[in-house]
Amino acid sequence: MTFQQAMKNPMGVFGTPENLEASTDFVIEEKRLILLQWKDQLQQLLTADDESMLRANAVPGANAECLRRIINILTRLTP
Repeated sequence: MTFQQAMKNPMGVFGTPENLEASTDFVIEEKRLILLQWKDQLQQLLTADDESMLRANAVPGANAECLRRIINILTRLTP
């Protein structure tokens, strides 16, 4: 996997924010950038959900929970 692949689709590459945090493929700054990208993608999905554009296969609350976990990891990775 490359940094560009991870930036484009973090959930597809890692599955969970915790898998990214535990990964040895990237340094902390790269992990932070990927997490920030993932956070942005989730915030866009949450906005769409709020505007009644919920995807057919979406699990209610899953995006918000993942976003919370990403923010927690970002806090841990920030010096």
